Amino acid sequence: MVSVSLAHEEAWPEIGELLAEHGPVLLAAARLITLNDAEAEDVVQVTFEIALRRGDTIRDRGSLRAWLLAIEAREAVRRVRSMRRFLSFGPHVHDVAATDYGHDQSLVLRDALSALPRRVRAAIALHYLADYSVRDTASALGVSENTIKTQLKTGLARLREELGDE
Repeated sequence: MVSVSLAHEEAWPEIGELLAEHGPVLLAAARLITLNDAEAEDVVQVTFEIALRRGDTIRDRGSLRAWLLAIEAREAVRRVRSMRRFLSFGPHVHDVAATDYGHDQSLVLRDALSALPRRVRAAIALHYLADYSVRDTASALGVSENTIKTQLKTGLARLREELGDE
């Protein structure tokens, strides 16, 4: 899945355990933000690389997952923003739905999520998938708590509207 250089093995002796413990959550959040499996795996790998380089900046090892998710959310949004500058598709190019989802509801939900702005998707991923508080989500994305509350409210309203949920 994700490979990381063990150059800082003395600082991170349990890197395999970190990957096993935090990798699946990071990958799930990255998939929700990027909507692309390959890009999500790249974001997770870069997240661990950044974490290895900046490992001495974390004060509380108990908040490691929150720290990793914050790095990942920023990296995912940064990558998407930078890719937007290089990619421009004409009106004749259409998005092809992924076929690895076996259930029609999953496709509907994926389409509804893909219609949301990436920042809103990132807020939803961190708050609902990673179970972050509003304060932690705001801190991870580098915005105010009110911005996160607005993004969550707007995102859920748009999802309900798209999914036909009252």
